Amino acid sequence: MEPSVTDRTPHHRHPFAIMIVGLVIAAFGLTLLAGNLGYIDAHRVLQEFWPFGLIIVGVATLATRRHDQVFLGLALVFAGAWAYAAHQNWLRVSFWAVFGPTVLVLAGGSIIWRAFARPSLAANESYVTSFAILGGSELQPKVPFQGADLTCVMGGAKLDLTATAMAGDTAAIDVFALMGGAEILVPRDWDVTVKVISLMGGVSDKRRPATLPPTKRLVIRGFAMMGGVEIKD
Repeated sequence: MEPSVTDRTPHHRHPFAIMIVGLVIAAFGLTLLAGNLGYIDAHRVLQEFWPFGLIIVGVATLATRRHDQVFLGLALVFAGAWAYAAHQNWLRVSFWAVFGPTVLVLAGGSIIWRAFARPSLAANESYVTSFAILGGSELQPKVPFQGADLTCVMGGAKLDLTATAMAGDTAAIDVFALMGGAEILVPRDWDVTVKVISLMGGVSDKRRPATLPPTKRLVIRGFAMMGGVEIKD
């Protein structure tokens, strides 16, 4: 019987970080309860202190020491600090008035950079490139695999490497997912290292425990915002 996702996916628990997030949620609930019972002005309290909730959750996220959550943790801390400064009239510009356009500028700049960063590799048949916008693509290389660049903007890309040989001992896949997703299938005897940073998105490693010693090394790196990267075998 095939192992469930829970059985084959390692979980690293961080009790302190989870406790902090739980305390923030409980404090929010207690504030609403006290306001509904007439003890305090819940709207005023939440308006004054909600930025600290973002900062605390951001610090708890950083405390997990997961490389794919560093950007999210820093963004939460920065957003909370900016919101509090704006509420105290230390800043005259709202965080959200800057955050949204800045994200779009960075996303557009990243796409442009990716289009020109690897011109020599893009001309190589062993290097797979895919740009999916408002659509999808399914790729299954037939030649020895050297690397890939997957860009998904409100679209999806599926890269199947299960029947593909690797050209050398190591290869890398660069992923950029903006409101889209990438699905990557890898052989059972490949050692996979995931270095994807996610913001309001996620990375899911659904590979089963390997029964064969690794013969090749694959590095999956990149950025997922409001999107995801899924790894299977």
